[in-house]
Amino acid sequence: MKINSKFLVLGSLAFILVGGLVGCNPSTSEPDLPPSFSESVEANLVEDQDYVEHSKTYSKNNYDYDESKWFVNNLDKVPLPDPQIYVENDTYYIVGTSDRTSGTVIDCYSTKDFFNFDFHPAIYEPKGEGWESDVPYIYAPEIYKFDGVYYMYYSAIAENGVRYNSVVQADSVLGPYEAIVNDTVNGLTDPVFQEGAFDVLDATIFVDDDGKMYMYYATSGSKCQFISGVELVSPYEANWDTKVDLVKPGEVSTNNPYAGMLWEMFRSYYIAEAPFMIKHNGKYIMTYSVNGCWNKYYNVCYAIADSPLGNFEKPYAKNQVWTNLLLGYPGTNLATNKVFKQWAGFASGTGHHCFFKVGDQIMIAYHAHKNRDWDSETAYTQRYFAFDYLYFDKDGNPYCNGPTYSPQPMPEGISGYKNIALDAKVRYINVENAEAINDNYIVDCYNLPQEAGKEVKLGNGYSFIELTFDKEYEIGGIAIYNSAYYDQVIYDVAYVDYGNGNAHTDLTFLEEKFVNHSTEFVFPNSAFTVDYKTSIKTNKVVVAFNLAEGGSVNEIAVLGK
Repeated sequence: MKINSKFLVLGSLAFILVGGLVGCNPSTSEPDLPPSFSESVEANLVEDQDYVEHSKTYSKNNYDYDESKWFVNNLDKVPLPDPQIYVENDTYYIVGTSDRTSGTVIDCYSTKDFFNFDFHPAIYEPKGEGWESDVPYIYAPEIYKFDGVYYMYYSAIAENGVRYNSVVQADSVLGPYEAIVNDTVNGLTDPVFQEGAFDVLDATIFVDDDGKMYMYYATSGSKCQFISGVELVSPYEANWDTKVDLVKPGEVSTNNPYAGMLWEMFRSYYIAEAPFMIKHNGKYIMTYSVNGCWNKYYNVCYAIADSPLGNFEKPYAKNQVWTNLLLGYPGTNLATNKVFKQWAGFASGTGHHCFFKVGDQIMIAYHAHKNRDWDSETAYTQRYFAFDYLYFDKDGNPYCNGPTYSPQPMPEGISGYKNIALDAKVRYINVENAEAINDNYIVDCYNLPQEAGKEVKLGNGYSFIELTFDKEYEIGGIAIYNSAYYDQVIYDVAYVDYGNGNAHTDLTFLEEKFVNHSTEFVFPNSAFTVDYKTSIKTNKVVVAFNLAEGGSVNEIAVLGK
């Protein structure tokens, strides 16, 4: 067995070459294992007493897990479609469309830990004499605070059957919200944002670094629903002279109408809606949902521009698919598309999202169909709140390790634990592409050219991966993310060893939940996850695999503080 003597430092993606063989006699062709590596360890950590292996607690779609350190998108706590999160004083306020009342009021949930939620019903209900009273279906609210005043933007249907965007205000985040009535607008008698008889919905607000405000929303046209934008001169006034159409489903850019992106055009009436803007490294990233909220292929895509009102361009390469898909269930109109059957039972309708921060980490909140096998082009089904992580690659493109379905590490701002593997030095034996072990990127399931070569290849027999940290940490858990490729999936881990006599063996993958053998498919972002009831103090971890025919893993995350 040959030893690869590279050390990999993720933070700078630099390769530091160390001459000779590590921890062995360089004169032998098959050297002894370094002291940190062994084909067997003493498993002194006792299951259930010292640690919990989540796969072994699974029963009836539930796990036994420490909710302060892990979360699971079980779609069972917050039945609130079209979610937006407003953060204040370490409290996260989730507003959305009220399926509870068939959309006649705005409901809210609040939480500090994303495990326990308080319900605040009807924080806004239209006045009986207002313009919304005749057809009181209101939806897609978003809360912002400007100059000490809370503004709630939302969409509603007027007496003429046309959808409009409007805004109400309050002195508290939980209301009561009231119509804005002043010398400029009368939100009680008319929609605040009314530009002719256009059918619009899903207003979202973005404030740039220079203080300028913009509103983005979906506009219904004769052939498709698309995203428009306009500059605001106040929280309740738009400069309609600046209005521009920005993103249309399937089209490559604002200025390029070539409709080559078929995964955005699943239905005969093409839909782009639910926009949300985020700025990163000077680039404006417009994110939006396509294909209709009742559809299994409802997902989140993105386009990028150099200015808030475009030109927005989508990452596109001829003969490639899903090049701008950020989150969700991929699909096309092609009869040969088999992805639908593969994803059955995993996710459906993951869209209408927002971004929010927990500490320094950016999260994406979205809704998903509670029925993970939902298959309809017209009928609605229950939709529940879920959330995952958002990241950016070295080129500034956004990506999500999600949607997730298995236990995931809770954000550091809530748990106190961070993924210390990201800054670890890596040493390994019988492993290829080891730089991917802590690159913070998890291949999903699309087998796309841009995802090729981003998994860690494990050889036949024993393979070892050692993560060394810059100091001693308290370890609270570990996640070893499995391969996305059916023929590379591994079903057990030989051992995890933290040194100082702290080790456990024989981790097992929850095959019944995460692998569909009939379609030869692996549910994305599934992992071996272990929680330690008492933190383990160490400056390194060794993960060992013993595979007869090799395999792959995506990533190793270590929870430390």
